[in-house]
Amino acid sequence: MAKKEKRELTPEEKAEKLEKKLKKRKLFADSFFKAVAVFVTLALIFSVAYIAFSRPTVVPQQIAVQGSGTTPAAAPSTGGNTAPATTPSDSGTTPASTPADNGGSSDNNGGDAAPASNDPATVAGVINSAMAAAANAGYTWSRTGNITELNVPSKDTLNKIISGVSEGSTVDSVVGGFLGAKGNTETLTISAGQTPMNEEGTDKYYHWDHYKIIPTSVTAEDLQNLQVNGNEYTFTLAACQNPSPGSAGFSRFSNDYVTLDEVNTEIKANVSVVSVSDMTATFGPMNVKMTIENGKVTALHYDYTASVNPMNLKATIIPISANGAMQVSADYTNFKY
Repeated sequence: MAKKEKRELTPEEKAEKLEKKLKKRKLFADSFFKAVAVFVTLALIFSVAYIAFSRPTVVPQQIAVQGSGTTPAAAPSTGGNTAPATTPSDSGTTPASTPADNGGSSDNNGGDAAPASNDPATVAGVINSAMAAAANAGYTWSRTGNITELNVPSKDTLNKIISGVSEGSTVDSVVGGFLGAKGNTETLTISAGQTPMNEEGTDKYYHWDHYKIIPTSVTAEDLQNLQVNGNEYTFTLAACQNPSPGSAGFSRFSNDYVTLDEVNTEIKANVSVVSVSDMTATFGPMNVKMTIENGKVTALHYDYTASVNPMNLKATIIPISANGAMQVSADYTNFKY
């Protein structure tokens, strides 16, 4: 079959064909760039929506100027951990949660700022930090202990046995002496790290470790009836039975308690014919009042009651069940850092 011969286009036909080709190119270009523009717009919208819904929005918190009467608006929760915007230090405004009479109390880091509120966790941190510093300071210590009740069957017989071994001693003096409850007030000024010694070079007080300030580890739950008034902190530590180091708020704050082993060891060392086989002791509640300035304790007072019921003793071969109670008041002043 003969190949069809290609016809040569006339100049008019060539011009018409070129015009159609240019129109197609222009239509494609217009459609392409419009599609790119739509794609970019959609991508931008998606990105904005992703940022908005996946990251918390910072909502400025309105801060009331003290005395303005304005109540700060509550910032809505965003579900994230974003902190409210802070007020510049030179703005002259005071956060609504900060007491106006903070008196320069310390914060958790021992600075000059007072806790933002009576928040127990914040206050516990302030106390623990300040007491850690006080444990390495010098101070004046004063303590009064009184036995308010001591019921011992056949007490006269027991006193005769004790005085026969240690002249002038009684069950009250033996027990009260070790507990620091002899009815008198002891006062001592010590230097940082000093252990009080008598002329023989031994501990001047029964177990000074029970009375010196210790680094505390109180928790928010320990601080009952908490009140913060400027630099002054008051709270109560609940009563506890047979405390041991760190076992309760009482023993997380103070060593001013004794255990069965300590009582038994001390009594046997002084009056060998007497031993303690069992003791259930309840210490507290302890009422505490302390002043903290610039992260340091400048005054500390505590008082508490304690009871023992029962205390099972044995004098020679005679078993005796006793019970009793005492009151303690202690003050720490004149701190030297």
